[in-house]
Amino acid sequence: MSAHQIATAIEEEARAFSRSRMTGRQDADLEAKDAHCQRVIALVAKLRRQIGIPESLTLIPGNRYFGDRKVVVAERRPSRKRAVRAA
Repeated sequence: MSAHQIATAIEEEARAFSRSRMTGRQDADLEAKDAHCQRVIALVAKLRRQIGIPESLTLIPGNRYFGDRKVVVAERRPSRKRAVRAA
């Protein structure tokens, strides 16, 4: 599946669950909710793999290596002109 197809499947799953009616039986409703959540979690995990975003990628400044790729997260600092104007 492509990333677009997976995102569409997530949307369809959410729409289907929002249209479903609660039966009034708590055990059946909780099972339906749990099954829905598991399907959405699986689709989101599949989407992450498809678009290639490592789960451990954070915005903390520094260097990270993912296989043979190096990712550098740099900290943005305001320019001196902005800092002088703000003061």
